[in-house]
Amino acid sequence: MNQITQVFYILSNALLIPVMLLLLFSLIRVLTQCGRTLQEYLSRNQHREQRQTVELAIQQNQAEWPETSGNEEFLRTLQQIRNAGDDLPRIAYSISQAEMHWQCKVDLLRGMVKLGPSLGLMGTLIPLGPALVGLAVGDIQAMSNNLVIAFSTTVLGLFVGMLSGCLVTIHKHWYQADLSLLNFAAERLCGLSEPSEHQQEEKSINTPARDAGDRIHV
Repeated sequence: MNQITQVFYILSNALLIPVMLLLLFSLIRVLTQCGRTLQEYLSRNQHREQRQTVELAIQQNQAEWPETSGNEEFLRTLQQIRNAGDDLPRIAYSISQAEMHWQCKVDLLRGMVKLGPSLGLMGTLIPLGPALVGLAVGDIQAMSNNLVIAFSTTVLGLFVGMLSGCLVTIHKHWYQADLSLLNFAAERLCGLSEPSEHQQEEKSINTPARDAGDRIHV
């Protein structure tokens, strides 16, 4: 029994350095994401007037929308929808690609929400073993060093999780609004390209295209 306990003690202590490195990497990663979020926020403010103009044109059901230009996924997808015309499968594919792109970004941040506190908890529990050993033998210096590591990793882990959670909320709000407008634009375009009743009777070949339009709600 003592041998098994000793093996577990050695293995848990061996994980301390990897946990600290992963926690440091997570901190750098979430700070990088904060910078990218700020950059995206500035880009959205820069193209806000362009967005509002296009949204107004879609709401008014205009046949021609203003052209959009920019590096944002939303603006690129909106331009692809505009260029697709009545190619409904191409419209649905463009929207699904944009949605997958946004979902990957949000999933990455969600992973950081769970990873940060988990690493912080591991970094807290691992040094407690050596700290208790130091307390038992009267080595106050070793105990204090291990407690400093435990508290520091706890704070950093919670900070990573908290910051990642805020970023998830911000990005979800942005992307849900973008996806809603893209679906609205696609439905408007389907309405403009829908054939008349007389043409529907003569050309039943349009039925598969309408079915594709029904799958636009991604």
